[in-house]
Order: sequence, then structure tokens, then C-alpha cells
Amino acid sequence: MHPQDIDTEKTGSSKLEGKARAVVDSYLALPLGTKPSCPYFNNRRRKGRGGLRVLVGKGAPEEIAGEAEIFALRQRIKLNLLSTDKLKEFLCENDLGVDCSGFAYHALDALCREKRGRGIQSFVKSNRTGILGKILARLRPAENLGVSSFRNDKNGSAVKVRDAMPGDLITFMGTGRDKTYNHILVITGVDRLGGDTRLTYAHSYSWPSDGLYGHGVREGDILVHGEDLLGGTWKEQGQTGSDNYTFTSARDAKEVSLRRLNFLVER
Repeated sequence: MHPQDIDTEKTGSSKLEGKARAVVDSYLALPLGTKPSCPYFNNRRRKGRGGLRVLVGKGAPEEIAGEAEIFALRQRIKLNLLSTDKLKEFLCENDLGVDCSGFAYHALDALCREKRGRGIQSFVKSNRTGILGKILARLRPAENLGVSSFRNDKNGSAVKVRDAMPGDLITFMGTGRDKTYNHILVITGVDRLGGDTRLTYAHSYSWPSDGLYGHGVREGDILVHGEDLLGGTWKEQGQTGSDNYTFTSARDAKEVSLRRLNFLVER
């Protein structure tokens, strides 16, 4: 289909469904006690604590919940007696959470298995090089598929806002104070009305205003007029404009791209 054949006045909505949506929901409300949201894990500030992916910000929701139970047993804490806020505090104090690419990996892996019958590592290749790097990427895909791998043109391609669909990604490359931080959002819903598009997304992130325990997996949306992604209205946690740290992170990045992984491309 040629660009001139695409109807720019599309209407309708679509949402992430099935097991992929279930994964997102399990991060938003962990299967643990009063079901707090999963904290954000900043792997740039922490040293590796062993071989388990759940300890380095790459765990699935049930793995994070299971590890929390183990920590609680060791510390003689009854998690079922903790309030949601106290349970979130417990998770943060024990460095249990998920980073942005770990969250994206598990949500998209579930989607890939439903769409293609195989895990995402069959379609998205790590940027790791060398024999050892490739072996590690194959054995530990969650730990070795970072934002730069999801952004790699070998694994997917840029798409127009008007063609966006659930499962697409928005990547920020080179943001943060030193312009070396990358970030990723997973599109969970698309609503269209004429030339406007509302993109709903989920991600794991930490805003400066979150304090010690307010960070983690959450949702937001972007109302885009035409194709101007950064010119749209970004809303998250009730904040827009310069008060929305996700937006300012995108605005200050060297590159922001709406992308689709190859496994979602119909051939």
C-alpha cells in the first residue's frame, strides 16, 4: 500500500488484549498482598546481585512477587499484613522492581507468543556482539534486550502515528542530563478521530517528583494532532507539559521514534 492510499481520516479504537494485557495489568497490580504497582528498577545505580533476572530489574510479575515472599520470610515480615503503601516501600527497600526494557520485554514476549507462537528472542536480536555476547543473549534474552536493541532497524521500523497500533513502541534515545539514557514506552491503546490520535502507553519509570517510593509501572496517554508526536499533549499522573517528566524526557532526547517490531508486521 502506498502512502497516498492510506485514509488519513481513520476512526475507531484498538487496545492491547489477551496475555500481553494481562502482563501489563500484573505489573500495574502485582500478584502480591494488596497488589501494589511494580516499582521502577534503576539498573544504572545498582550493581548486579547475582544471576537471577528478577534481581536486576528484568523479572516477570510473578517472579518479583515470589522473590518478595522469600525476602519477607528471611526478614520475618508478614506481607499480608502490610498496607499497599507499606508493601510498595518493602519492595523498594529490597530493590525489587522492573526497568523500562524489562517491562517491555515481558509484555511484548507475551504478545509475540500469541501472534507468532514463539518467544520474542526469535524475532528481536540483541545488540550484543562477539561469541560470548551472542551466547548470553540467547540464554538470557530478558537481560540482553535493552532499549537500543528494540530500537535497532534490524528488529523493526518507524511507523506513522496514523498507522499506530497496540504493541508498537516509542523509544527515547540519548536523554537525561548526560544524554546517555534511553527509554521505552509500550503502546497499549489507540483511539482515532479524524486527524487526531490518542496513544495510550504503559512503561516503568521514575520521576524526580516520585520520591523514594512513588515510581514504577504506570500508564499515560498522548493526544497527537497529525504526525507531530512531540507537539501533542502528553498526560501522565495528571500532569502535562513541563510538569510531565516523561514528556520532558522525550522532548530532550536526541531521537524519539514510534516503532513497530518485525513480528507485528504482516507479511
